[in-house]
Amino acid sequence: MLIEQGLRQTLTQRIDPKLIQANAILQLSQLELQQVVEMELAENPALEVPEDDPCEGCELPKAVCVDCIFHKPTPSKEEMDLSVYELETPVDFTGDPDQDNDFIANIEAFVTLQDHLRTLLRTVVSEQQFDIAEYLVSNIDDSGYLSCATSEVVIALGVPEAEVEAVLALIQTFEPSGVGARDLQECLRIQLEHLEEDGRGNPVALAIVRDFWQDMVAKRSGKIARRLKVTQKDVQIAFEFIKNSLNPYPGNAFRTPWTSKPNDPTNIIKPDVIVRRTPAGYEIEVVQGEQYLLAINSNYRNAYQQLKNGGAKKFSDEEKKHIVEFVERADLFIRNINQRRRTLRLITKAIVEYQQGYLETGSKSFLRPLTRTRIARALKMHESTVSRATANKYVQLPSEEIVSFDFFFDSSVSIKDLIGEIIANEDSSNPLSDQAIAEMLQQRGLNVARRTVVKYREAQKILSSRQRRR
Repeated sequence: MLIEQGLRQTLTQRIDPKLIQANAILQLSQLELQQVVEMELAENPALEVPEDDPCEGCELPKAVCVDCIFHKPTPSKEEMDLSVYELETPVDFTGDPDQDNDFIANIEAFVTLQDHLRTLLRTVVSEQQFDIAEYLVSNIDDSGYLSCATSEVVIALGVPEAEVEAVLALIQTFEPSGVGARDLQECLRIQLEHLEEDGRGNPVALAIVRDFWQDMVAKRSGKIARRLKVTQKDVQIAFEFIKNSLNPYPGNAFRTPWTSKPNDPTNIIKPDVIVRRTPAGYEIEVVQGEQYLLAINSNYRNAYQQLKNGGAKKFSDEEKKHIVEFVERADLFIRNINQRRRTLRLITKAIVEYQQGYLETGSKSFLRPLTRTRIARALKMHESTVSRATANKYVQLPSEEIVSFDFFFDSSVSIKDLIGEIIANEDSSNPLSDQAIAEMLQQRGLNVARRTVVKYREAQKILSSRQRRR
Protein backbone atom coordinates (compact mmCIF):
# COMPACT_ATOMS: atom_id res chain seq x y z
CA MET A 1 0.00 0.00 0.00
CA LEU A 2 1.42 3.36 -1.09
CA ILE A 3 1.06 6.28 1.36
CA GLU A 4 1.66 9.77 -0.02
CA GLN A 5 1.51 13.25 1.48
CA GLY A 6 0.38 16.27 -0.52
CA LEU A 7 -1.37 19.65 -0.55
CA ARG A 8 -4.77 20.36 -2.04
CA GLN A 9 -6.87 23.54 -2.17
CA THR A 10 -10.60 23.29 -1.51
CA LEU A 11 -13.40 25.83 -1.06
CA THR A 12 -15.63 25.37 1.98
CA GLN A 13 -18.25 27.55 3.63
CA ARG A 14 -18.08 28.24 7.35
CA ILE A 15 -20.43 30.42 9.32
CA ASP A 16 -18.57 33.22 11.08
CA PRO A 17 -19.20 33.07 14.87
CA LYS A 18 -19.64 36.85 14.77
CA LEU A 19 -22.49 36.45 12.28
CA ILE A 20 -24.10 33.79 14.48
CA GLN A 21 -24.10 36.14 17.47
CA ALA A 22 -25.43 39.04 15.39
CA ASN A 23 -28.32 36.93 14.08
CA ALA A 24 -29.08 35.60 17.56
CA ILE A 25 -29.29 39.12 19.05
CA LEU A 26 -31.35 40.37 16.10
CA GLN A 27 -33.99 37.73 16.75
CA LEU A 28 -34.34 38.39 20.50
CA SER A 29 -37.51 39.87 21.92
CA GLN A 30 -37.27 42.83 24.30
CA LEU A 31 -37.37 40.67 27.46
CA GLU A 32 -34.87 38.16 26.08
CA LEU A 33 -32.54 40.99 25.11
CA GLN A 34 -32.60 42.38 28.65
CA GLN A 35 -31.68 38.97 30.02
CA VAL A 36 -28.79 38.58 27.57
CA VAL A 37 -27.46 42.05 28.43
CA GLU A 38 -27.58 41.33 32.15
CA MET A 39 -25.74 38.05 31.61
CA GLU A 40 -23.06 39.71 29.47
CA LEU A 41 -22.54 42.46 32.06
CA ALA A 42 -22.03 39.79 34.72
CA GLU A 43 -19.59 37.71 32.65
CA ASN A 44 -17.52 40.36 30.85
CA PRO A 45 -15.40 42.63 33.11
CA ALA A 46 -14.59 44.91 30.15
CA LEU A 47 -18.29 45.81 29.72
CA GLU A 48 -19.95 48.33 32.00
CA VAL A 49 -22.74 50.85 32.34
CA PRO A 50 -21.00 54.27 32.39
CA GLU A 51 -22.00 57.07 34.70
CA ASP A 52 -22.07 60.46 33.00
CA ASP A 53 -24.17 63.58 33.09
CA PRO A 54 -26.66 63.49 30.21
CA CYS A 55 -26.76 66.04 27.42
CA GLU A 56 -29.50 68.64 27.82
CA GLY A 57 -30.68 68.03 24.26
CA CYS A 58 -30.85 64.26 23.79
CA GLU A 59 -30.29 62.95 27.35
CA LEU A 60 -27.31 60.84 26.25
CA PRO A 61 -23.92 61.14 27.99
CA LYS A 62 -22.03 64.03 26.48
CA ALA A 63 -19.07 61.80 25.66
CA VAL A 64 -21.12 59.79 23.20
CA CYS A 65 -23.89 62.18 22.19
CA VAL A 66 -22.83 62.17 18.55
CA ASP A 67 -26.30 62.55 17.04
CA CYS A 68 -27.53 65.50 19.12
CA ILE A 69 -27.80 68.88 17.40
CA PHE A 70 -27.04 70.58 20.72
CA HIS A 71 -23.77 68.79 21.38
CA LYS A 72 -21.59 67.33 18.65
CA PRO A 73 -18.13 66.50 19.99
CA THR A 74 -15.49 65.25 17.58
CA PRO A 75 -14.68 61.65 18.56
CA SER A 76 -11.03 60.79 18.98
CA LYS A 77 -9.31 58.09 16.98
CA GLU A 78 -9.56 55.73 19.96
CA GLU A 79 -13.32 56.30 20.25
CA MET A 80 -13.93 55.55 16.57
CA ASP A 81 -13.39 51.81 17.04
CA LEU A 82 -14.67 51.24 20.56
CA SER A 83 -17.73 53.49 20.72
CA VAL A 84 -20.65 53.43 23.13
CA TYR A 85 -24.29 52.86 22.29
CA GLU A 86 -27.58 53.26 24.11
CA LEU A 87 -29.35 50.16 25.30
CA GLU A 88 -32.47 49.00 27.09
CA THR A 89 -32.76 49.30 30.87
CA PRO A 90 -32.52 46.09 32.91
CA VAL A 91 -35.47 45.08 35.05
CA ASP A 92 -35.23 46.63 38.52
CA PHE A 93 -36.05 44.01 41.15
CA THR A 94 -35.18 46.20 44.11
CA GLY A 95 -38.61 47.86 44.29
CA ASP A 96 -39.57 51.04 46.07
CA PRO A 97 -38.23 51.04 49.66
CA ASP A 98 -41.16 53.19 50.75
CA GLN A 99 -43.68 50.57 49.68
CA ASP A 100 -44.50 47.14 51.01
CA ASN A 101 -42.76 44.79 48.57
CA ASP A 102 -43.50 41.34 49.88
CA PHE A 103 -42.22 39.25 46.97
CA ILE A 104 -44.07 36.08 47.96
CA ALA A 105 -47.34 37.92 48.57
CA ASN A 106 -47.22 39.44 45.10
CA ILE A 107 -46.95 36.09 43.30
CA GLU A 108 -50.16 35.25 41.44
CA ALA A 109 -51.23 31.80 40.29
CA PHE A 110 -53.27 31.96 37.10
CA VAL A 111 -55.87 29.18 36.99
CA THR A 112 -56.79 28.14 33.47
CA LEU A 113 -60.10 26.68 32.31
CA GLN A 114 -58.45 23.26 32.04
CA ASP A 115 -57.13 23.49 35.64
CA HIS A 116 -60.63 24.41 36.84
CA LEU A 117 -62.18 21.41 35.03
CA ARG A 118 -59.54 18.99 36.35
CA THR A 119 -60.31 20.11 39.88
CA LEU A 120 -63.99 19.29 39.36
CA LEU A 121 -63.13 15.94 37.78
CA ARG A 122 -61.42 14.65 40.90
CA THR A 123 -64.64 15.00 42.88
CA VAL A 124 -67.10 13.35 40.49
CA VAL A 125 -65.24 10.99 38.14
CA SER A 126 -64.38 7.42 39.13
CA GLU A 127 -60.79 6.18 38.99
CA GLN A 128 -61.58 4.00 35.96
CA GLN A 129 -62.92 6.97 33.99
CA PHE A 130 -60.30 9.52 35.03
CA ASP A 131 -57.95 8.83 32.09
CA ILE A 132 -60.82 9.42 29.65
CA ALA A 133 -61.87 12.59 31.44
CA GLU A 134 -58.26 13.87 31.55
CA TYR A 135 -57.86 13.25 27.80
CA LEU A 136 -61.08 15.09 27.01
CA VAL A 137 -60.27 18.08 29.24
CA SER A 138 -56.80 18.44 27.72
CA ASN A 139 -58.52 18.80 24.32
CA ILE A 140 -60.93 21.54 25.41
CA ASP A 141 -59.71 24.85 23.98
CA ASP A 142 -59.77 28.24 25.67
CA SER A 143 -63.19 29.00 24.13
CA GLY A 144 -64.63 25.95 25.89
CA TYR A 145 -65.09 23.67 22.86
CA LEU A 146 -63.90 20.07 22.52
CA SER A 147 -61.31 20.11 19.74
CA CYS A 148 -61.12 16.34 19.14
CA ALA A 149 -63.63 13.70 18.08
CA THR A 150 -64.77 11.02 20.52
CA SER A 151 -63.55 8.41 18.03
CA GLU A 152 -60.03 9.77 18.56
CA VAL A 153 -60.32 9.10 22.29
CA VAL A 154 -61.57 5.57 21.58
CA ILE A 155 -58.52 4.84 19.40
CA ALA A 156 -56.01 6.53 21.71
CA LEU A 157 -57.17 4.89 24.96
CA GLY A 158 -58.78 1.70 23.65
CA VAL A 159 -62.06 2.24 25.49
CA PRO A 160 -65.72 1.83 24.38
CA GLU A 161 -67.24 4.84 22.66
CA ALA A 162 -70.30 4.67 24.94
CA GLU A 163 -68.04 5.21 27.95
CA VAL A 164 -66.36 8.21 26.29
CA GLU A 165 -69.77 9.74 25.55
CA ALA A 166 -70.84 9.19 29.17
CA VAL A 167 -67.75 10.96 30.54
CA LEU A 168 -68.19 13.83 28.05
CA ALA A 169 -71.83 14.22 29.10
CA LEU A 170 -70.62 14.50 32.71
CA ILE A 171 -68.07 17.19 31.79
CA GLN A 172 -70.81 19.11 29.98
CA THR A 173 -72.65 19.51 33.29
CA PHE A 174 -69.76 21.60 34.67
CA GLU A 175 -69.52 25.36 34.84
CA PRO A 176 -69.15 27.46 32.78
CA SER A 177 -72.34 26.24 31.14
CA GLY A 178 -71.77 24.95 27.61
CA VAL A 179 -68.21 23.80 28.17
CA GLY A 180 -67.17 20.61 26.36
CA ALA A 181 -69.53 21.12 23.42
CA ARG A 182 -68.42 19.91 20.00
CA ASP A 183 -70.13 22.66 18.01
CA LEU A 184 -72.19 25.81 18.48
CA GLN A 185 -75.54 24.03 18.35
CA GLU A 186 -74.57 21.63 21.14
CA CYS A 187 -73.11 24.52 23.19
CA LEU A 188 -76.35 26.54 23.04
CA ARG A 189 -78.49 23.45 23.67
CA ILE A 190 -76.53 22.62 26.84
CA GLN A 191 -76.94 26.15 28.16
CA LEU A 192 -80.68 26.16 27.43
CA GLU A 193 -81.11 22.81 29.21
CA HIS A 194 -79.27 24.14 32.26
CA LEU A 195 -81.47 27.25 32.32
CA GLU A 196 -84.56 25.04 31.95
CA GLU A 197 -83.47 22.99 34.99
CA ASP A 198 -83.05 26.20 37.01
CA GLY A 199 -86.51 27.43 36.00
CA ARG A 200 -85.09 30.31 33.93
CA GLY A 201 -85.32 28.75 30.49
CA ASN A 202 -87.38 29.23 27.35
CA PRO A 203 -88.99 26.02 26.02
CA VAL A 204 -89.49 27.48 22.53
CA ALA A 205 -85.82 28.49 22.31
CA LEU A 206 -84.72 25.01 23.42
CA ALA A 207 -86.95 23.35 20.83
CA ILE A 208 -85.66 25.64 18.08
CA VAL A 209 -81.96 25.00 18.85
CA ARG A 210 -82.48 21.27 19.31
CA ASP A 211 -84.82 20.49 16.38
CA PHE A 212 -84.78 23.44 13.94
CA TRP A 213 -81.16 24.60 13.91
CA GLN A 214 -80.82 25.14 10.14
CA ASP A 215 -84.15 26.97 10.02
CA MET A 216 -82.99 29.24 12.85
CA VAL A 217 -79.70 30.02 11.04
CA ALA A 218 -81.69 30.87 7.90
CA LYS A 219 -84.15 32.90 10.05
CA ARG A 220 -87.20 31.03 8.79
CA SER A 221 -89.35 32.18 11.68
CA GLY A 222 -92.64 31.46 9.86
CA LYS A 223 -91.72 27.83 9.17
CA ILE A 224 -90.55 27.33 12.77
CA ALA A 225 -93.76 28.86 14.15
CA ARG A 226 -95.91 26.50 12.03
CA ARG A 227 -93.90 23.43 13.02
CA LEU A 228 -93.98 24.26 16.73
CA LYS A 229 -97.58 25.54 16.56
CA VAL A 230 -96.71 28.86 18.17
CA THR A 231 -96.94 32.46 16.98
CA GLN A 232 -94.17 34.25 15.11
CA LYS A 233 -93.92 36.62 18.06
CA ASP A 234 -93.05 33.66 20.30
CA VAL A 235 -90.33 32.66 17.84
CA GLN A 236 -88.92 36.21 17.78
CA ILE A 237 -88.91 36.28 21.59
CA ALA A 238 -87.04 32.96 21.55
CA PHE A 239 -84.49 34.40 19.07
CA GLU A 240 -83.91 37.37 21.38
CA PHE A 241 -83.58 35.04 24.37
CA ILE A 242 -80.90 33.02 22.56
CA LYS A 243 -79.08 36.20 21.55
CA ASN A 244 -79.12 37.87 24.97
CA SER A 245 -79.00 34.98 27.45
CA LEU A 246 -76.51 32.52 25.93
CA ASN A 247 -72.74 32.66 25.44
CA PRO A 248 -71.34 31.13 22.23
CA TYR A 249 -67.84 31.08 23.78
CA PRO A 250 -68.32 29.75 27.33
CA GLY A 251 -64.59 29.47 27.99
CA ASN A 252 -64.10 33.21 27.51
CA ALA A 253 -66.32 33.94 30.48
CA PHE A 254 -64.27 31.72 32.81
CA ARG A 255 -62.75 33.51 35.79
CA THR A 256 -62.33 32.08 39.23
CA PRO A 257 -64.14 34.03 41.99
CA TRP A 258 -60.84 34.80 43.77
CA THR A 259 -59.25 36.47 40.75
CA SER A 260 -58.87 40.08 41.84
CA LYS A 261 -57.06 41.34 38.73
CA PRO A 262 -58.76 39.99 35.61
CA ASN A 263 -57.18 42.74 33.53
CA ASP A 264 -53.67 42.49 34.95
CA PRO A 265 -51.46 45.04 33.17
CA THR A 266 -48.57 42.57 33.23
CA ASN A 267 -50.43 40.60 30.55
CA ILE A 268 -50.54 43.56 28.17
CA ILE A 269 -48.32 43.25 25.12
CA LYS A 270 -45.49 45.78 25.14
CA PRO A 271 -44.36 47.14 21.77
CA ASP A 272 -40.80 46.81 20.51
CA VAL A 273 -41.21 49.80 18.18
CA ILE A 274 -43.42 52.90 18.49
CA VAL A 275 -44.58 54.90 15.45
CA ARG A 276 -45.73 58.45 16.15
CA ARG A 277 -47.32 60.99 13.81
CA THR A 278 -45.61 64.40 13.92
CA PRO A 279 -46.03 67.60 11.85
CA ALA A 280 -42.85 66.63 9.99
CA GLY A 281 -43.99 63.08 9.24
CA TYR A 282 -43.72 59.77 11.08
CA GLU A 283 -41.27 59.31 13.92
CA ILE A 284 -39.99 55.81 14.69
CA GLU A 285 -38.66 54.86 18.11
CA VAL A 286 -37.16 51.50 19.00
CA VAL A 287 -38.42 51.00 22.55
CA GLN A 288 -35.66 50.92 25.16
CA GLY A 289 -37.51 51.46 28.42
CA GLU A 290 -35.55 53.79 30.68
CA GLN A 291 -32.33 54.44 28.80
CA TYR A 292 -28.99 53.23 29.94
CA LEU A 293 -25.70 52.84 28.12
CA LEU A 294 -23.11 50.18 27.59
CA ALA A 295 -19.47 51.09 27.30
CA ILE A 296 -16.05 49.51 27.45
CA ASN A 297 -14.35 50.00 30.81
CA SER A 298 -11.80 52.83 30.56
CA ASN A 299 -8.99 50.76 32.15
CA TYR A 300 -9.54 47.94 29.69
CA ARG A 301 -9.80 50.44 26.83
CA ASN A 302 -6.49 52.08 27.70
CA ALA A 303 -4.75 48.75 28.13
CA TYR A 304 -6.10 47.56 24.78
CA GLN A 305 -4.84 50.72 23.04
CA GLN A 306 -1.41 50.29 24.61
CA LEU A 307 -1.27 46.74 23.28
CA LYS A 308 -2.17 47.94 19.78
CA ASN A 309 0.35 50.82 19.91
CA GLY A 310 3.47 48.87 20.82
CA GLY A 311 3.14 48.67 24.59
CA ALA A 312 2.83 44.92 24.77
CA LYS A 313 5.99 44.52 26.88
CA LYS A 314 4.16 45.92 29.92
CA PHE A 315 1.80 42.92 30.04
CA SER A 316 2.30 39.19 30.52
CA ASP A 317 1.01 36.74 27.93
CA GLU A 318 -1.93 35.85 30.16
CA GLU A 319 -2.83 39.52 30.64
CA LYS A 320 -2.63 40.16 26.89
CA LYS A 321 -4.96 37.28 26.16
CA HIS A 322 -7.41 38.41 28.86
CA ILE A 323 -7.49 42.06 27.71
CA VAL A 324 -7.84 41.34 23.98
CA GLU A 325 -10.48 38.63 24.47
CA PHE A 326 -12.83 40.63 26.70
CA VAL A 327 -12.40 44.02 25.03
CA GLU A 328 -13.07 42.65 21.54
CA ARG A 329 -15.98 40.60 22.90
CA ALA A 330 -17.50 43.71 24.51
CA ASP A 331 -16.99 45.77 21.35
CA LEU A 332 -18.66 43.10 19.19
CA PHE A 333 -21.58 42.81 21.63
CA ILE A 334 -22.18 46.59 21.58
CA ARG A 335 -21.99 46.69 17.79
CA ASN A 336 -24.52 43.85 17.45
CA ILE A 337 -26.93 45.59 19.82
CA ASN A 338 -26.60 48.78 17.82
CA GLN A 339 -27.09 46.90 14.55
CA ARG A 340 -30.27 45.28 15.90
CA ARG A 341 -31.72 48.69 16.70
CA ARG A 342 -30.76 50.14 13.31
CA THR A 343 -32.23 47.17 11.45
CA LEU A 344 -35.53 47.37 13.34
CA ARG A 345 -35.78 51.09 12.64
CA LEU A 346 -35.05 50.67 8.91
CA ILE A 347 -37.59 47.85 8.49
CA THR A 348 -40.28 49.77 10.38
CA LYS A 349 -39.59 52.87 8.29
CA ALA A 350 -39.99 50.87 5.06
CA ILE A 351 -43.28 49.38 6.30
CA VAL A 352 -44.59 52.81 7.35
CA GLU A 353 -43.78 54.30 3.94
CA TYR A 354 -45.51 51.40 2.14
CA GLN A 355 -48.61 51.30 4.37
CA GLN A 356 -49.30 55.02 4.76
CA GLY A 357 -52.87 54.57 3.55
CA TYR A 358 -53.65 52.27 6.47
CA LEU A 359 -51.82 54.43 9.03
CA GLU A 360 -53.69 57.55 7.90
CA THR A 361 -57.17 56.00 7.77
CA GLY A 362 -57.00 53.06 10.17
CA SER A 363 -59.06 51.04 7.67
CA LYS A 364 -57.70 47.59 6.86
CA SER A 365 -59.13 47.90 3.37
CA PHE A 366 -56.20 50.26 2.66
CA LEU A 367 -53.60 47.65 3.61
CA ARG A 368 -51.44 46.85 0.59
CA PRO A 369 -50.18 43.29 0.07
CA LEU A 370 -46.60 43.18 1.34
CA THR A 371 -43.97 40.47 1.68
CA ARG A 372 -40.72 40.25 3.59
CA THR A 373 -38.94 39.67 0.29
CA ARG A 374 -40.14 43.04 -0.97
CA ILE A 375 -38.90 44.80 2.17
CA ALA A 376 -35.57 42.95 1.95
CA ARG A 377 -35.05 44.03 -1.66
CA ALA A 378 -35.93 47.64 -0.87
CA LEU A 379 -33.41 47.72 1.98
CA LYS A 380 -30.85 45.50 0.19
CA MET A 381 -31.02 42.94 2.98
CA HIS A 382 -31.46 39.19 2.98
CA GLU A 383 -35.02 37.99 3.50
CA SER A 384 -33.94 35.92 6.52
CA THR A 385 -32.65 39.12 8.17
CA VAL A 386 -36.09 40.73 7.86
CA SER A 387 -37.72 37.56 9.22
CA ARG A 388 -35.40 37.43 12.23
CA ALA A 389 -35.78 41.13 12.98
CA THR A 390 -39.59 41.03 12.98
CA ALA A 391 -40.11 37.62 14.62
CA ASN A 392 -42.23 37.80 17.81
CA LYS A 393 -42.06 41.60 17.87
CA TYR A 394 -44.82 44.20 18.05
CA VAL A 395 -45.25 47.77 16.83
CA GLN A 396 -47.44 50.51 18.32
CA LEU A 397 -49.18 52.53 15.60
CA PRO A 398 -50.04 56.26 15.76
CA SER A 399 -53.59 55.22 16.71
CA GLU A 400 -52.00 53.52 19.81
CA GLU A 401 -53.07 50.12 18.51
CA ILE A 402 -50.39 47.47 19.08
CA VAL A 403 -50.04 44.87 16.32
CA SER A 404 -47.55 42.17 15.46
CA PHE A 405 -45.16 42.83 12.59
CA ASP A 406 -46.73 39.75 10.96
CA PHE A 407 -49.92 41.81 10.58
CA PHE A 408 -48.33 43.82 7.77
CA PHE A 409 -47.15 40.74 5.90
CA ASP A 410 -50.53 38.99 5.68
CA SER A 411 -51.67 39.79 2.14
CA SER A 412 -55.12 38.37 2.85
CA VAL A 413 -55.94 40.82 5.66
CA SER A 414 -57.05 43.70 3.43
CA ILE A 415 -59.05 41.38 1.15
CA LYS A 416 -60.80 39.76 4.13
CA ASP A 417 -61.78 43.11 5.57
CA LEU A 418 -62.87 44.40 2.17
CA ILE A 419 -65.16 41.38 1.76
CA GLY A 420 -66.60 42.03 5.23
CA GLU A 421 -67.10 45.71 4.37
CA ILE A 422 -68.87 44.89 1.08
CA ILE A 423 -71.23 42.47 2.83
CA ALA A 424 -71.91 44.93 5.67
CA ASN A 425 -73.07 47.55 3.15
CA GLU A 426 -75.14 45.25 0.93
CA ASP A 427 -78.92 45.27 0.57
CA SER A 428 -80.12 42.70 3.13
CA SER A 429 -83.17 41.91 1.03
CA ASN A 430 -80.96 41.11 -1.96
CA PRO A 431 -77.57 39.96 -0.60
CA LEU A 432 -74.58 39.61 -2.91
CA SER A 433 -73.47 36.19 -4.07
CA ASP A 434 -69.85 35.08 -3.72
CA GLN A 435 -69.37 35.43 -7.48
CA ALA A 436 -70.74 38.98 -7.40
CA ILE A 437 -68.31 39.86 -4.60
CA ALA A 438 -65.42 38.37 -6.59
CA GLU A 439 -66.38 40.50 -9.60
CA MET A 440 -66.54 43.65 -7.43
CA LEU A 441 -63.05 42.90 -6.11
CA GLN A 442 -61.75 42.41 -9.65
CA GLN A 443 -63.13 45.83 -10.55
CA ARG A 444 -60.98 47.25 -7.75
CA GLY A 445 -57.87 45.58 -9.15
CA LEU A 446 -57.88 42.52 -6.86
CA ASN A 447 -57.84 39.28 -8.83
CA VAL A 448 -59.72 37.03 -6.40
CA ALA A 449 -61.52 33.82 -7.37
CA ARG A 450 -64.99 32.94 -6.10
CA ARG A 451 -63.67 30.04 -3.99
CA THR A 452 -61.24 32.46 -2.34
CA VAL A 453 -64.15 34.73 -1.44
CA VAL A 454 -65.91 31.71 0.09
CA LYS A 455 -62.81 30.83 2.13
CA TYR A 456 -62.32 34.37 3.47
CA ARG A 457 -66.06 34.79 4.14
CA GLU A 458 -66.22 31.56 6.14
CA ALA A 459 -63.03 32.51 8.01
CA GLN A 460 -64.92 35.57 9.28
CA LYS A 461 -67.95 33.39 10.14
CA ILE A 462 -70.16 35.24 7.62
CA LEU A 463 -73.18 33.31 6.34
CA SER A 464 -73.88 32.61 2.68
CA SER A 465 -76.08 34.96 0.64
CA ARG A 466 -79.08 32.64 1.02
CA GLN A 467 -78.72 32.58 4.79
CA ARG A 468 -78.17 36.35 4.96
CA ARG A 469 -81.36 37.13 3.08
CA ARG A 470 -84.06 38.79 5.19
